[in-house]
Amino acid sequence: MAGSDVVIVGGGIIGAACAYELARSGASVTLLERDELAAGASGRNIGFFGLPWDPVLDPMATSSLQMYLEVTADPPVPVHFDREPIGTLAVAIDEDDAAMVRDEAAAAGRAGLRAERLDAAGLKELEPEVTADVSEAWLFHEGRRVDPGALTLALAELARRAGATIRHHLPGRRLLSRGETVTGVVTDDGVIECDTVVLAAGPWSTGLLRPLGIHIPVRGARGWLIQLVPPRPLLSHWVEGSARTLWRREVEPVTAGEFSEGVARDDIGAVIQPSPDGTIVAGTSREPALAWSAEDLHVARAVAGCAIRLLPALADAPVLGTWAGIRPMSPDERPFIGWLRHGLFAATGHGSEGVILGGGTAVLVRAMVQGREPPLDPTPFDPLRFG
Repeated sequence: MAGSDVVIVGGGIIGAACAYELARSGASVTLLERDELAAGASGRNIGFFGLPWDPVLDPMATSSLQMYLEVTADPPVPVHFDREPIGTLAVAIDEDDAAMVRDEAAAAGRAGLRAERLDAAGLKELEPEVTADVSEAWLFHEGRRVDPGALTLALAELARRAGATIRHHLPGRRLLSRGETVTGVVTDDGVIECDTVVLAAGPWSTGLLRPLGIHIPVRGARGWLIQLVPPRPLLSHWVEGSARTLWRREVEPVTAGEFSEGVARDDIGAVIQPSPDGTIVAGTSREPALAWSAEDLHVARAVAGCAIRLLPALADAPVLGTWAGIRPMSPDERPFIGWLRHGLFAATGHGSEGVILGGGTAVLVRAMVQGREPPLDPTPFDPLRFG
């Protein structure tokens, strides 16, 4: 097969954004996707965009926002992306949750974002359908809705128009090396030689690295979502409750005990989105996994229970569908972006913030791959930081 300057392995939001950014800079790019574009977590998430309120990650998210506003102003395929934030309502059910929400409000303030505490009357006026059984509620003036699958397709199409080759149903089987230099990717259609391989295959990136003796601790974590048809318009804001009480268990290696114990109560919470099409999408959960399985529908049912607790009127809402995505988690909740060895570059481990960080990741990848000054400090994302 013909060679390329860059071969990108993985056709999710990270791979598509990297293909777009590199191709429009003049690089010859081949993107390999083992399935369809956005078949994984990029097409199977709730579709939220907001700053992480983290001084390390916020500049990358801001870069993503700039890219997405540009791309969706005149997209090659239909894409919904809120031009302005619709706002996020964080609801605390008990005092532990309230303390966490107050921490989030403080983090938002440090990031320069506005957050206001609501009393019972203010909550009732803002979102009358939300349960009154809360200990505290805050309104964050941040949060946009996005169709992540369509955004991925739009970025890939723009990359194709800029000269990139997009290959569906063609996985990268093995990395080709000459000494300590990676020189290409072996596929079922032959070898694609290149100057740089960018690994953007989420938790499946580790399988390509293992034969080279390289280890980065990316773990798959499955998250379930439910799409509901409400009996009437119920929400005008994002609503979040009890969804962030446990963030560590899913990034540990899967053990037999974890399989036997199932999902702990704190692995499950509720984030509820009023979608532009009138439906409501609710999540979220996290459990160790490298594939989604219908056998885990008990988790989806638990997510539904959390959502009903926050929004009781959902109890009578028909279920339109359920689905799960596998998120690539890192131990410190920061992605792996950088050189692994000569000719091999990592862009993975974005966890549940792939859409939020995808565009900014692509801008950083382009600069580093092309030997330019990075737009932000890449040190916190060093893929070899865990040794």
